Amino acid sequence: MHRIECTLNNYAWGKHGENSEVAKLFAAGHKDFQIAKNMPYSELWMGTHPDGPARIHESSEKLSKFLAKYEASKFSSSNKKEENHLPFIMKIMSIKHTLSLQVHPTKVFILSNFG
Repeated sequence: MHRIECTLNNYAWGKHGENSEVAKLFAAGHKDFQIAKNMPYSELWMGTHPDGPARIHESSEKLSKFLAKYEASKFSSSNKKEENHLPFIMKIMSIKHTLSLQVHPTKVFILSNFG
C-alpha cells in the first residue's frame, strides 16, 4: 500500500477557507500547507486524470506511471504501456451552492445503450 498525494482544485464554487472540508483534508496531509481564508477549495482528485494526477507520496511519481510499472511487473505482457489510466476519478467535493450533475460517458456506452 502506498500513500498518494491528491490534486487540490480551487474552483469558484468551492467553500472558502476553514469552511471547506477539502481544505482541511488536504492540510491534514500536507504539513506546510496553509489554508487561505478567502480562497475557494472545491475538490480533491484521486486518480490518473491528466489535468490532476495523483502522485505516489514517497517518490512523486504519477500514479498512472506507477500502475503501468506494477502491471508490467505482475503480468508478462508484450503490450507494456508507459502509463495506465483508471476509468474514473474519485473526488471529494466541498460545495457552497448547488451544482448541475455532470456525467461523462464514453462513446461505446452511448452507442451500446442509446445507439
